[in-house]
Amino acid sequence: MRILRDWGIGVGALCAALGLILNSIVPERRAYTLAIAVFGAVLLLAGAVLDRRRLVAALRGRTVRAASASVGYTLTVLAVIVLVNFLAGRHHHRFDLTENKDFSLSEQTIKVLEGLPREVTVTSFSRETDPGHQKLKDLLEEYAYRSPVLSVKYIDPDRNPGEVRRYNVTELGTVVIESGKSETRITTSDEEALTNALIKVTSDKERAVYFTGGHGEHDINGTERDGLSALKGVLEKQNYVVKPLVLNQGVPADATALVIAGPDKPFLETEVAMIADYAGRGGRLLLMQDPGADPGFAALLAGYGAVVRKDVVIDKVSQLFGGDARIPMVPPDGYDTLHPITKSFAYQTVYPLASSLDVREPAPEGVTATKLAQTSEMSWGETSEQEFTSGRITLNEGVDTRGPIVLAAAFEKRAAGAATAEASAPADAPDDGGAAAAKPASRLVLFGDADFASNNYFNAAGNGDLALNAIAWLVEQGELISIRPKTAVPRIAVLSAGQVFYYFWSIVAVAPIGIAAIGVAIWWRRKRL
Repeated sequence: MRILRDWGIGVGALCAALGLILNSIVPERRAYTLAIAVFGAVLLLAGAVLDRRRLVAALRGRTVRAASASVGYTLTVLAVIVLVNFLAGRHHHRFDLTENKDFSLSEQTIKVLEGLPREVTVTSFSRETDPGHQKLKDLLEEYAYRSPVLSVKYIDPDRNPGEVRRYNVTELGTVVIESGKSETRITTSDEEALTNALIKVTSDKERAVYFTGGHGEHDINGTERDGLSALKGVLEKQNYVVKPLVLNQGVPADATALVIAGPDKPFLETEVAMIADYAGRGGRLLLMQDPGADPGFAALLAGYGAVVRKDVVIDKVSQLFGGDARIPMVPPDGYDTLHPITKSFAYQTVYPLASSLDVREPAPEGVTATKLAQTSEMSWGETSEQEFTSGRITLNEGVDTRGPIVLAAAFEKRAAGAATAEASAPADAPDDGGAAAAKPASRLVLFGDADFASNNYFNAAGNGDLALNAIAWLVEQGELISIRPKTAVPRIAVLSAGQVFYYFWSIVAVAPIGIAAIGVAIWWRRKRL
């Protein structure tokens, strides 16, 4: 009994702990491990009963009370940590502290992910040792974090040859995106390619965008400075079907939008009538008109309350930035913050040789007009061709149009039947099934310049994004109205000769010499003590 009293508590606690540990390590021997644990518990209980006086005295001692307080503090801290982690798990948020938000998805990608209509599976065929594997994995985790319907699989081609054969993968680094019966694959594993692939596999409707030709318009296949191949390439990546159009039999029935990009010759009356008929049927039109050109759309634009003035916009702000005053710019605060095209737009855009727009107020009946982009007050619309050619350009009050100058505007016009039916129908009129209200509204986006969307200026500041936003609004593809995925830009610091001299002597020379001198001084002082 004495041995049990002296050693029962210690040996019993040890046996009980050992039995529980063995039970977790070898669960197949559960009967034996539980027997050890029960045996230890019996020894512990017996030892506590036989040595209860000393145990009670120990529990009432100062050491136990101090230990109990420490245990209580520890449990309180653990409880707070557990509670914080629980709340963080239910209400989590990520922070990207990099200057260019390198680890954050773009606004467009987030819109696409939040609006996915069905489940999407992304399968990556790459090895863990591949150079770009970890970067791609981090990117795909961000995608999966933003959308509950997107799942990601990683397949090592060396370990899973059957999956490689089933997907018919021939190139390492291939990413297969599947949704329903649609499938596409990419080999460039960046955000832009992934987002465009998601749009492609989840878009059930084909959107055909036609570009007119035959009147000196910018060529959609042209790779030169004034071509539109850059715009066409991005549109096709976003699952648009881009086609050229010669107006001989009217606008095709499958046209989702019609683009007229900077014609320098007038359209025939029959062609103008075809475009007007297309717009009257709820068509979507993007017109970019350069200065000095008169394509013959004055009457069509008048129906929307718009006029392209016969002037050239001069902007002194461009000169402040070292540019040409004949290349006006729209500052980040020069956009309408309520219209979907420019609601979240925060980039400046430039327009080489642009005409000003006049948006009538109030707008014609049934028309909603918005001034999308305006220059600063240090601009005006120059009407004197003599001053423009001579280079001595001045603002002539009462003749020239003082800034801010409208360079882009958007219009939405209800169909004639829908516009009048609601106002003229009596309250007790029988329901016609919504035939009048079902007539689609036409949309028009008007720019006073076409060069801003050309290859030479497409990637300048926000030019390309604004052009793409305009087309996305025309075809009612709201998830594409945003800033596109950003590409990595190398950070290069260009130092002047003076800066190189300063940094060399302050960092490379003075700092090490100063540290060495202080060290020698301390050593010398201690040596003399």
